[in-house]
Amino acid sequence: MEKIKWMAAVASIWIQCICGASYAFAIYSSVLKSTQGYDQSTLDMVSVFKDIGANAGILSGLLYSAVTVRRGGGSRPWVVHLAGAIQCFAGYFLIWLSVIGVIKRPPVPAMCCFMLMAAHAQTFFNTANVVTAVHNFPDYSGTVVGIMKDKLRRSV
Repeated sequence: MEKIKWMAAVASIWIQCICGASYAFAIYSSVLKSTQGYDQSTLDMVSVFKDIGANAGILSGLLYSAVTVRRGGGSRPWVVHLAGAIQCFAGYFLIWLSVIGVIKRPPVPAMCCFMLMAAHAQTFFNTANVVTAVHNFPDYSGTVVGIMKDKLRRSV
C-alpha cells in the first residue's frame, strides 16, 4: 500500500507539471490578439476569464467529494482528472480552432467562455492531486500541498 501512495504522489507531481497551461497565456496571447483582431483591453478581458476559471474550484471539489467516497476500499480521483482533461481539451481546442480559422471568429463573450472552460480544468487537476496526496500523507499535509502547488507554479 505504501508503494501505491508514492506512485500516486509521483504521478500527481507530473500531472501538476504539465497542466499549467493557463500560466503560459503570455506566450500565446499575442497570436490570440492578432488572429482575433483584439485590442489590449479585449485581450485583458479574456485574461480575466482565464484567472476566474483557474481559481474557481467549487465544481471540482464537489465532484471529488462525490466520486472518492470509499467503496470497497478504493477511491476514484481519476474521474476528476478525466473531467478536467475533457474540459481542458474542449476549451483549448475551441480556442485553437478559432485561431487557425477553422471556425469563424467567435464573439468576445464566447472566447471568454472558451478560456474560462480551458483554465477551469486546472482546478480539477489541482483538486484531485492535492487532496489525494493529503489523504495519502496526512502527517505531512503541509509539505505535500507545498510540493504540489510549487511544482505547478514552476513548471512553466
